[in-house]
Amino acid sequence: MEQPFAWNDRHLRLLERVKRAKGGDVLTATTRQGQRILRAGQYVGTLRLGADTVTILPKIDYGSDATQSATQNLLTMLEQAGFLPAHSQDLTPLLRHSGDWFELLTRIFATELLAQWTRGPHRRYQLVAEELPAIRGQWQVDQHLRRPARAHRFDVIYDEFTTDNRLSQVLRYVVEQLWLRTRNSGNRHLLGELCGAMESVSLAAYLTTADVPPGIIDRLSERYAPLLNLARLFLDSGSFELIRGDVQLFTFVFDMNRLFEAFLVAFIRQHRATVLPEALWDCTLESQTKGHTRYLARSATGRHSFLLKPDLAVRRGDDFPLLLDAKYKRLMAQDRQLGVSASDFYQMFAYAHRYHAARVVMVYPQMGEPQRARFTLVDGPATITVATINLQRDLRRPEQQRALAQELRTILTFEANDEASI
Repeated sequence: MEQPFAWNDRHLRLLERVKRAKGGDVLTATTRQGQRILRAGQYVGTLRLGADTVTILPKIDYGSDATQSATQNLLTMLEQAGFLPAHSQDLTPLLRHSGDWFELLTRIFATELLAQWTRGPHRRYQLVAEELPAIRGQWQVDQHLRRPARAHRFDVIYDEFTTDNRLSQVLRYVVEQLWLRTRNSGNRHLLGELCGAMESVSLAAYLTTADVPPGIIDRLSERYAPLLNLARLFLDSGSFELIRGDVQLFTFVFDMNRLFEAFLVAFIRQHRATVLPEALWDCTLESQTKGHTRYLARSATGRHSFLLKPDLAVRRGDDFPLLLDAKYKRLMAQDRQLGVSASDFYQMFAYAHRYHAARVVMVYPQMGEPQRARFTLVDGPATITVATINLQRDLRRPEQQRALAQELRTILTFEANDEASI
């Protein structure tokens, strides 16, 4: 995506800092026909470069209002992939007033968290070690005897059913960080309410996604799962680290390739009866072949190396009749190989080889005319199918969801008349 933007040297310096923080270009400043523009890659979201705000949306719009429709579809994809609570689209009109994707997701997060916290704060049993004037829980006698001068105090360990647990601490940290960065008065008010409501929860000095342990969501906290996923999205974006001590630069961007993958896997799971050919109805669907991972090689020490993780595996027992991988990249119809990169194709070859899969499918977003091709591997029966799907439709509407499901089914049963050999 490209958009006109009168960038200057200050903008270039800020963009270079974003590039270093994210490990790659989020926006590229260039010129076209003498006009200064910004070109987006695989990231979407919001960048604040000093007084200027740039919103990056993917090419998934439809209808006359490109910004509104692309935003609506992006929200739908995030909701389908589990990053947003249900019915988040009700807040979409806010974008018309703020023009800021970050503020929209902040409003969704704050509104839903306040509703859930008012319904009932998340509590969990936490193991607490304290020195008390009376015995509570388990008395740590050995530890107490090592300090006899404090005979009137007891070292104890006990379980406390408290709101001050890791999930609540992650949510409160995100609330505080969003409060520091929002420019929307409504968001600031909601976040301020949350700061007061969550006062009993310890505030961490600094958190990243690495500090969010697996298994933090259990049966009693399932209603907080979308909020935790959205909190991870804020932490993943790198914005909280990037702005530390500098109000001139702020970024909330996330990798569209990861969202495309998560959306596609969730969509196929939800519509599996329509998407999967009948011959595969008895198969199980596994994202990234969890529990059945395979490696491409072994090192000299005998350790497995080069882990292979297809986005979605269709498994029947120990067999994998179909593997699917999502790539949020643009294909080129004029290219004999549709512009599929050699590295991506080699990756699919490795999947087919190690999983003994008869078919591997690479799915791309459609940007223009639909593209489909099938390549039969030399000296082997496996095929690799390359195809695009049309996301430029109203993904909220049931009839459009059915149409997308049928499109995927056609791709999974695709047979090309003219096969290319690689």
